[in-house]
Amino acid sequence: MSEKDNNHQLLQLFLNYKGRIFSSALGVVTGILVLCLGWIKALSFAFCVLVGYTLGKRFDSGDELKLPKLKGLFQKRRIY
Repeated sequence: MSEKDNNHQLLQLFLNYKGRIFSSALGVVTGILVLCLGWIKALSFAFCVLVGYTLGKRFDSGDELKLPKLKGLFQKRRIY
């Protein structure tokens, strides 16, 4: 077998089992984060990654990023 055939078989293996491979790798990374950082920091990190992924996916698809109107938060408020 040539190296090209081996690479093709490896690519086919990854394409057929991409969900299992990705989930296993994600589980390993999550486990390492929990062991090193603790639950709260690991969950905070995972949340930031999820938000970044979601925004990147929307940006790549050409969707317009709509942020909530924050105008009310920055207006000066009077207290009577």
